[in-house]
Amino acid sequence: MENVRWRGGGGQWGAPRALVRTCDGEEFPADHVIVTMSLGVLKKSADVLFSPGLPAHKMEAIKLLGMGSVNKIFLEYRKPFWSVGRGSIVLAWSPDELKQTSACGSGWTRGITSIDEVPGSRCLLCVSVAGEDACCIEGMSDAALAQSLTTVLRQFVGDPCLPFPNFIMRSRWTGDPFVRGARSFLSLDSTVGQQCDLGAPLPDGCGTDDAVLLFAGEATCPGYYGTVHGARISGLREAERILALHRNSGR
Repeated sequence: MENVRWRGGGGQWGAPRALVRTCDGEEFPADHVIVTMSLGVLKKSADVLFSPGLPAHKMEAIKLLGMGSVNKIFLEYRKPFWSVGRGSIVLAWSPDELKQTSACGSGWTRGITSIDEVPGSRCLLCVSVAGEDACCIEGMSDAALAQSLTTVLRQFVGDPCLPFPNFIMRSRWTGDPFVRGARSFLSLDSTVGQQCDLGAPLPDGCGTDDAVLLFAGEATCPGYYGTVHGARISGLREAERILALHRNSGR
């Protein structure tokens, strides 16, 4: 999407209250637009996506709510080196080891939060990486990832002959222009009230003003932010809002 031009409610039905322009130049008139893009995309582009711009309280919510980086690396082996059904490994680093970090160097492995056997598979391990280290792995080669992970596994398993994976695959959520992060969180500077501000419709959905821009997504769902469930029920919430608006107005 390139931009959304929108105006307040209360006007004549039949004229478009919003106009969505796609990146290929196509335009779609609408009475309501449900914005489901991630908080990461809003952080990057909210100031240019909407005309007129979003009000200050919504921009403040977008700025202060946190968007976390989490990625997963899948390692496939010809045969498991672990006891099937008991493939999970918990890493415990010393304080000195945790200080040995370097920008996208071998220190990124300190960001590993878990190594787990993939359920239903006998040959797959899933490595979860969080924070800045999750961003680091997105630009690394498969060979460099395999080397670093094999070194870590050999260290913690205690087997210097542990094999390299046969195949490796990883997610790249932060670098994805349609996501720019993995999931939202409440930062030290944000509040639940700002999650509500982010999810509030514009103009306000009350009185003579009809909701033109509606906002869904896990970041707008207090209590369920950061979850697929939150994303789903927020979409249902906004769909119900539109239905109630038309039902109450007799349209």
